[in-house]
Amino acid sequence: MITKPINTFFREATKKDLEAISAIENCVFSAPWSQQKLLDSFQNPSISMRLISYDDQIAGYLLTLNSIDFIDILTIAITPQSQQQGLGRGLLDDLLQHLDQDKVRSIMLEVRVSNVSAIHFYQRYGFELIGTREKYYSNLEDAKILRLLI
Repeated sequence: MITKPINTFFREATKKDLEAISAIENCVFSAPWSQQKLLDSFQNPSISMRLISYDDQIAGYLLTLNSIDFIDILTIAITPQSQQQGLGRGLLDDLLQHLDQDKVRSIMLEVRVSNVSAIHFYQRYGFELIGTREKYYSNLEDAKILRLLI
């Protein structure tokens, strides 16, 4: 069942949102994407960025790379003050509503092995652990690979 927290709405990000997205990125991640890397993502037609607004403020975003038969979640972030309110689940629900179910067979992502809360979040959503990428991150931390079959 798809849920939508009260006072939220979803939309495609635009370059005008870059400052807010970058601020969230820098607040949430220990190795954030640079503002230039985020800006470059707007130039790639295979990349999609959806925002979730809560009480008229951008509360998070989901950045995906769309391939022929799967979607790769590149990054998902919710502002610290908006976490634990169902907004991350809302972004995933929104993604599922907007994908082409005749073509997309799965959603994939990598997550730091140390990010136990994120791993549990994805597993509760239905993602399954399918492997590990050794030394995947810049600090040489391994990544768990998770997949959600559609």
